[in-house]
Amino acid sequence: MLQSVLQTYNGKLIMFRKLGSSGSLWKPKNPHSLEYLKYLQGVLVKNEKVTDSNRKILVEALRAIAEILIWGDQNDASVFDFFLERQMLLHFLKIMEQGSGSLNVQLLQTLNILFENIRHETSLYFLLSNNHLYDWNESMVRIAVRNIILNIVRVEDDAMLEFVKEHTKIYLSELVDSLVDLSIDLDLFVKSAENVQANRERLRGKVDDLIDLIHYIGELLEVPAIAESLSILVSTRYLMSLLLNSFSPRRDSRAVLLNPVSALFFFSEILMIVRHQPTIQAFLSSFLFDNQSSLKSHWIRSDLSYCLQTCDPLPPEADHRVFFESLLSAFDASQNDDYVAFYGLMMIYAMFQNKADVGELLAAAHFPVAKAPTPERKRFESTRDRAVTEVGTEAIEEEYHDVVEKLEDLNTDDLDDDVIVTEPQTPVAATPDGMRSRFESAIDDLPESSQIGTISCDARLLEALCSIVTAVGKENSRVRPITLELACLVIRQILMTIDDEKIHAKLASMCSEICKSLINSISLYVNTENLFLEWFEDEYAEFEVNHINFDIIGYEMLLPPAATPLSGLPLHKRLASGFEERLRTQILFYLHVRKLERDMTGESDNALPVRFPNGQEPVAVGDCINSYNSDMLACTVIPQQPCALGKAGERLSRFLVSDRLQLIIVEPHPTKAGWALVRFVGLLQDTQISGDSSDSRALHVIVEGQPSRLKKRQSVLTAKFIFDDHIRCMAAKQRLTKGRQTARSLKLQAICDALGVARVETPSPRINPFRIVKGCAPGSVRQTVSQRVSSASRIPKDVPDDPSPTRRSSSRNL
Repeated sequence: MLQSVLQTYNGKLIMFRKLGSSGSLWKPKNPHSLEYLKYLQGVLVKNEKVTDSNRKILVEALRAIAEILIWGDQNDASVFDFFLERQMLLHFLKIMEQGSGSLNVQLLQTLNILFENIRHETSLYFLLSNNHLYDWNESMVRIAVRNIILNIVRVEDDAMLEFVKEHTKIYLSELVDSLVDLSIDLDLFVKSAENVQANRERLRGKVDDLIDLIHYIGELLEVPAIAESLSILVSTRYLMSLLLNSFSPRRDSRAVLLNPVSALFFFSEILMIVRHQPTIQAFLSSFLFDNQSSLKSHWIRSDLSYCLQTCDPLPPEADHRVFFESLLSAFDASQNDDYVAFYGLMMIYAMFQNKADVGELLAAAHFPVAKAPTPERKRFESTRDRAVTEVGTEAIEEEYHDVVEKLEDLNTDDLDDDVIVTEPQTPVAATPDGMRSRFESAIDDLPESSQIGTISCDARLLEALCSIVTAVGKENSRVRPITLELACLVIRQILMTIDDEKIHAKLASMCSEICKSLINSISLYVNTENLFLEWFEDEYAEFEVNHINFDIIGYEMLLPPAATPLSGLPLHKRLASGFEERLRTQILFYLHVRKLERDMTGESDNALPVRFPNGQEPVAVGDCINSYNSDMLACTVIPQQPCALGKAGERLSRFLVSDRLQLIIVEPHPTKAGWALVRFVGLLQDTQISGDSSDSRALHVIVEGQPSRLKKRQSVLTAKFIFDDHIRCMAAKQRLTKGRQTARSLKLQAICDALGVARVETPSPRINPFRIVKGCAPGSVRQTVSQRVSSASRIPKDVPDDPSPTRRSSSRNL
């Protein structure tokens, strides 16, 4: 067949004697050589644009390329290497995109001849993929290829299933090994990279690749034809040999041990993504109950790569439950920060969120999970018997009953009697307007109270979680707010399934003591910091946002904790830097612990957030107000930026109204005399007023909007107000300034009442600080009433009398 192909193409080579624009190229005499392929590559480069004059030249070039590639495949491997090195398939693609019919037909014929005659598998693979299909840097391409494979293995045909089982063994093994390579590469980056924006972007790409691969493996595990073989590969080559080995002492100097943070992160992602019950059950069973003797192999460094090697057997007296102990050690309060603790919490959270139906396994390890209401649920008796045998039911029960005593050590001896609640109830989150609370995610998947039986919790686990909450009440705490938020969420999930009144009460008492400690620190600055009101409102809005979204925070927290705003991370994801951030962090700590205390006692928080006093309804845009009952000042408003009033630079005739708490801008009602329509409303407490140095009739006003869970604090009005004369301008400025002070004072008083802090009012400017008996205070415009006062009356009564004459004469005699 090869001879017939060669004879067919030899007759066509005469066309290259007239190459037109390619005549300057040097043409080798031997058509079966690497130099001749280089010559043909030059022809394609010279004729990238298809025209009528070079169409026949390109057709003959494609035919010659097919001939030389077939010859090179059987005689000279360097020919095909050059074809790949110069990316000559890209020239084919460019020619096809130009839509020339005869050339497209020739391209298809050329490719067909190559596929039929090339014998080397490597060359055929590269020809099919151009070395991109299996290592493409575009995620959409990888997703498309994986979807094709998933569709193939899901075909319900007996012959096809046999084919899949037979021909996917090597592929699945290489797939798991690629997961190992990605994990090791990501771990090396985490160990060496600094927590800055550029490194986080690089880390995000690596984490996305890893998570995509885990999702792909998780979907493959749900295919019955390959689930068993793939589950064994994932367990033996990844979960046991790499991840669990990282929690045990090193047994070989060449062994690959991951950073505990990386290992916990990988465990968490596996638990939250994979739903294959046998895989998750085997992993959790080993993690919760086994020791090092269960590890049969580990990954070691071999030159520039890694290889799997069997481990030396350990003596029977190996550390008991070494993997579970490593999880508890992540919450050690003696550590410098919460770096490992965050991912320890993440793993516990992932255990509760896993959908692989391993509730009884977790219950055997005294991880409190609710029982499913359906009687058809599968039971894993062998796993539970193994757990009872190895761990010991009596030992775990003793640890559980000791939790109350250990929690008592976290509190002071003198506790108020009303702090301990005798009948805790299900917490009710108080949210405005019936909106869902950010904390409801902790109870979304919990069963009805009738489905919850007697469930216990490992005492050391609960103590470890409480140590995170207790640490925030200490001075110079290095716990980040997001870690406390996750700890509170996990504690809620645990305690809502435990029917133990005493534990609920003790936890409420512990939270009360932590709140008191935080209040003692915050109260020092309530009356002294001018920006305390803004800081408190900003942090309350931040507190209402649910930050527990591991799709976003998972990769950001992998690098060591940052302690500077220059890192680009928001405050709740890093350590505080400076006085302001430390105070903000303490406010956020207080709000989280306060909420946890209310949840433990079943009380609703009616004091926060602070609203208008005495049930007063605020004025809203579009309201109609009586102008006869309002003190209005006519003015021209010129917005400096687009806002609710109008476009930037537009001159608007409006009236300014200021009540006790709000700045209101109105315009006369078009049909109702004596009434006005509200066009803008802002809080006086967030208003900044300044004069115009070039115009005594103008004021510059900036009104900021209130922060919320959906948006940060930002300006809602920046405008120039021009009044009829400078007197009205001064009156408006005085009215707005006084209203701002009153509004801020009322808001701070409400916050102090909610915190239980005494409000210290600042001295009024009308009070004379110099205690002048008569006259006016400095800066007052009140007229002084002149009075005639005798010289004797000006002498203070406490001035001593003159010495007696007798003493004076005696002194002179001396």
